[in-house]
Amino acid sequence: MENTTTSQSNHDTGDNAWMMTSAALVLLMTPALAFFYGGLVDRKNVLNQLFLSFICMGIIFVQWVLFGFSFAFGPPVSAGFGSFGWAVLRFGESDNKIYSPTYPLLTYALYQGTFAIITPALISGAIVGRMKLIPYMIFIFIWTTVCYDPMAHWVWGSNGWLKHLGTLDFAGGTVVHILAGVSGLVASLILGKRSDYDPHSTTAHNLPFTILGTCLLWVGWSGFNGGSSNGANGIAALALINTHAAAATGLVTWVVIDAIRGHVSISGSCIGPIVGLVAVTPACGFVQPGWALLIASITTVVVYFLLLNKHHMHFDDTLDVAIVHGCGGILGAFLTGLFPEKSVNLKDGVDGAFYGRPIQLWYQIAGILTAIGFAAACTAGILFPLDWIMGIRLATEDELEGLDLTEHGENWQVTASRAVNDLVKKVLEEQGVTKEEAEDNGTLELHYNPKNPNKKAFKIPLVKRIKPSDSQIDNDSVNNNHFEHNLNEKKFDDDEIDKQPN
Repeated sequence: MENTTTSQSNHDTGDNAWMMTSAALVLLMTPALAFFYGGLVDRKNVLNQLFLSFICMGIIFVQWVLFGFSFAFGPPVSAGFGSFGWAVLRFGESDNKIYSPTYPLLTYALYQGTFAIITPALISGAIVGRMKLIPYMIFIFIWTTVCYDPMAHWVWGSNGWLKHLGTLDFAGGTVVHILAGVSGLVASLILGKRSDYDPHSTTAHNLPFTILGTCLLWVGWSGFNGGSSNGANGIAALALINTHAAAATGLVTWVVIDAIRGHVSISGSCIGPIVGLVAVTPACGFVQPGWALLIASITTVVVYFLLLNKHHMHFDDTLDVAIVHGCGGILGAFLTGLFPEKSVNLKDGVDGAFYGRPIQLWYQIAGILTAIGFAAACTAGILFPLDWIMGIRLATEDELEGLDLTEHGENWQVTASRAVNDLVKKVLEEQGVTKEEAEDNGTLELHYNPKNPNKKAFKIPLVKRIKPSDSQIDNDSVNNNHFEHNLNEKKFDDDEIDKQPN
């Protein structure tokens, strides 16, 4: 079947509007992912983690316009590859009877470009705090070209061999989630563990960021799955219902297990709906809503207990990309072979194993194994040469200091530090301390009193005062407000926090 474009002036405005809206929703998912990841990392890497997603919106879309869309969906040169035929999107406002029969092909290119953007951004969660910035940017450009574009062609292209084999992937279970999950795992293995890696600890510093990111991802997934219907039609409605049903099931399942185990984790509650969404993505346009509930619940339970035993795994996938997206995508793709019904999607659907056609499971396994092997080979094939040519791993001292300062020369906490400094000055002024004394004397400290009386309390100095003074200040009232005004003529290093026994 050839990719042909035809001049068309009578576009279906409803379909075009829905596809453009879906493109905007999927694009929203990349900054949403940045917030989701940003809230889960150590505070010294917050800006860097936000940037790793943000930069994908620039690099990947430039690649997509230049030749990425043509490689994935352009006039094919074989069953495995596209071509340069649609490079720089030089087909104008024409339609394509295969990809965009009722709206401009440019809209379809825009929509698919947002998928290409978020996929490498997902990988960034596996390499937190230890990969150099320039090699990362080179990596995502090459990876999208040699890994994402061919896989998109195989699964969704007009003559893609997995599509013709019979592999079902409605919205990206293999193309997006398995590719990103496996690539994240391979990248984390090649880079090695963080210098300060502790499998039993959590470094999440800003869970409101993560909650915001989760909610925006949930909303954006409406376009991710709903837009894959390729129009404003009944399949879009089915995909949307299944999307939100799966997200809700993932959330409830996670919270119930947490509650049974004794406490409900906020960070875990944010992972639950993401797992449900990942799992239903390949199936959402082929199954009844009841099956969407089951797919999400099965996958959430499996991922929950995998994460519970993460400390036994000998790799440092910082934000669990391999487990959430890799394992979640694999389970979702496999279960898609069990529950689809031809009657649900007459155009592209088939009957699965539960409806008398078990061979569909083998088609799904073929797609899963292809995605795993191809992603692993591409990622290793890019990172090893990059490491040999320019080095991809940060120096240990840079890792410990954090990428915000070492890679970007900025720190998101500057404003907060100034606010605390201003608060201290105000409190001191209220205690009758002169402005000069407030400027020249003392350090701001945190005072920690352990609940266990057998353990010692300690103070953590936070602010250095440059000019020592012999003035003594009555600070009893300040202490009552949980501030300790230390008047020792001692300078503290801004880069070092010493715990001082009380």
